[in-house]
Amino acid sequence: MAKVAKRRRGVLRTLLGAGPRAVSRYTGTLLAVFMVQTLVALACMFAISVVLSNAFSHLPLFDDAVDGDLVALVTCVRWAKQSFFAVGGIVLGALMFWQLAAWFLAGGLYGVLAKRPEGRGETARAFGASGAATYLAYARLALCSIPGWILVLFVLALCLNLVGKSMIYALTVPQLIVPLAIAILPALLLVHLFWTVIDYARIELTLHHHDRNPSALGAYLRALGFVASQPITLLHGAIGWLLFLAVTVAYAYLAAGHAMYGTLGAVTLFVARQGIGLLRMAIRLGILAGQVELGTTRDPPPRRVESKPEAA
Repeated sequence: MAKVAKRRRGVLRTLLGAGPRAVSRYTGTLLAVFMVQTLVALACMFAISVVLSNAFSHLPLFDDAVDGDLVALVTCVRWAKQSFFAVGGIVLGALMFWQLAAWFLAGGLYGVLAKRPEGRGETARAFGASGAATYLAYARLALCSIPGWILVLFVLALCLNLVGKSMIYALTVPQLIVPLAIAILPALLLVHLFWTVIDYARIELTLHHHDRNPSALGAYLRALGFVASQPITLLHGAIGWLLFLAVTVAYAYLAAGHAMYGTLGAVTLFVARQGIGLLRMAIRLGILAGQVELGTTRDPPPRRVESKPEAA
């Protein structure tokens, strides 16, 4: 047992050490992906600001709603439901576009981390080639993962139903938050499990898409078995999410009680949020680097034999 624990600690140190090396080596790639995310967010923010400005720019009540007046906010929502429906459509469209773009970006990142190219030119070529080669495979993988997400929603609904009565009769914030947190926790654990499985399935599809051409379903099932047999994968991913949460909580704590008014305040808030977003993306890239480090040690998938049509 002691030897096994020592070996696992060594593997975990290796996985965590791969993160900082990858971030320092491919900082330009990280910044490029972050800029794409920023441009999508800016386009979404601009479209939402246009909709809200047309609906509320002449209403002083909206200023009170922005300042935190709940009654004013409810009144504005009731007064202009169509505007908020439009905002929801913009956000949904942006999320769908980002999901489609994320398959290419994720494939490029996995390709760079797996091939470890040198120089900007080689890195750009490896990024583009891997993103294009794995795009449809990642799309098929997303379809294969749908049953897992349905299970997550089922568990979430079941747990919320169990604590529903205690939440309805809650009189204080802790009485509301504690049952809600307990109800969400099982679903979050399942999300972490399936997200980790998808990560390792993507690694297999990236590493072997040329020589073995693995199927998305096969990669997903093999990744599920690998994650189930290697709990270190879940621990490694959990450390990344804990760092992600710590950065978010620290930002919320430091920003609490500091009102941002006027153009300067808006710019300062935007810059601070983008800095936090860049830090969280760096954490995610570090976790991906560790997963690729472990994924390269797995046995390759069986070679797919494609049947050829018989000659007439």
